[in-house]
Amino acid sequence: MQYLQSQAGSDAQHKPVTRLYKNNAGTDVMIHLPQSYWDYVDWSEARGDIDFSYWVTHTEQNPFEDWTLSRLLMYWLWLDECRRHRLGHETPTDTPPEGYEAFGERSNDG
Repeated sequence: MQYLQSQAGSDAQHKPVTRLYKNNAGTDVMIHLPQSYWDYVDWSEARGDIDFSYWVTHTEQNPFEDWTLSRLLMYWLWLDECRRHRLGHETPTDTPPEGYEAFGERSNDG
């Protein structure tokens, strides 16, 4: 949560919003994402492109370094939207996500 709060600034779209999802143990876990990311989750689920509950459990089973579950989910959502823009697939907005690069993907380990 501290990571998201540090990134929020004064823009309401970047302030963390919490939703509850079931983890692998069936217990509620709080997922903190900026509203713009929740908008993308809602749009993708409405189209049938993703099952975010599955993303939560899958991501929990596959942690990365010391990243929180929320931060890792935020990364995967960002990467999904970048790939949609890069491949010319439908997106909820014509504006690419912040940090989008039109050509190539940076290495995950860089």
